Amino acid sequence: MRWWVLGLLIAMACPALAADYDDSWLRGSQVIGAAPSPPPRLYRIWAGVYGGVQVSEDFHGVDYTDFPGPLIASASRQDAVLNLLQGALGGMSTLGPENSNGPSYGGFIGYNWQIDDVVFGAELNVNRSSLSSAQQSTVNRGYIVLLPGTSTLYGVNVTTTANGTVSMSDYFTLRGRLGWAFGNFLPYMVGGLSFAQLNSTRFYDINYVCSANCGSGGVTPGGDYPFSDATHGRYTIGFNGAVGMDYMLTPNLFMRGEVEYLHLGEPTDIRLSTISARIGIGLKY
Repeated sequence: MRWWVLGLLIAMACPALAADYDDSWLRGSQVIGAAPSPPPRLYRIWAGVYGGVQVSEDFHGVDYTDFPGPLIASASRQDAVLNLLQGALGGMSTLGPENSNGPSYGGFIGYNWQIDDVVFGAELNVNRSSLSSAQQSTVNRGYIVLLPGTSTLYGVNVTTTANGTVSMSDYFTLRGRLGWAFGNFLPYMVGGLSFAQLNSTRFYDINYVCSANCGSGGVTPGGDYPFSDATHGRYTIGFNGAVGMDYMLTPNLFMRGEVEYLHLGEPTDIRLSTISARIGIGLKY
């Protein structure tokens, strides 16, 4: 009888014990040894083709300081008086750096690769800009020279005239890009090559005449050495670097802010550079 009563009590207790456990193990939601679910991504996917448009404010720098140097050296090789004065002639030009600014607009197209939150890619950036610069200088000074092979001191008046102009309408860059994605943001840095289409002119003239002891020893120092050249539609190569940030508005639409430095080369020894502050909007495909 005792065994019958014990069996009855166990039978009554089993349904109550089973009710204390859920049946999730039957659905396989907590299988021992299964990998945990991955956490949600903390960044957007930027991989793929993208392109857009942009507007900028460009701050241009044009430096004419160096362009008379090679021309002075060329004239000094041809004339004994100018060879003696070569060091002084370099200080007679008053051409120098000049700054200006103006708007520009353009577009960009590129391709991104992405490994986790690291984004890298290549981009072509084209801009329409406006740069027009001109400088001129005329300087007159007197010198006393002792010509080789003579014992007479001659006085000479030297006049240098320098004119330089540069204009630019287009520039573009081919650059690599490296960024770090977090949330909707993609801060990045870039570096690459810059190309610009330029027009430039140079004119430099060194003229000197005798001012004292002229004709002594049968010598009357004097000479005139003009140089000029011009380029039209010439492409120059430089380099560029930038920092910026893209912000994803939708899965396919993003905004951009960027500051870029461009070294645009040295056509005919005139140095050009630009700092561009820009904003843009683009599509990712």
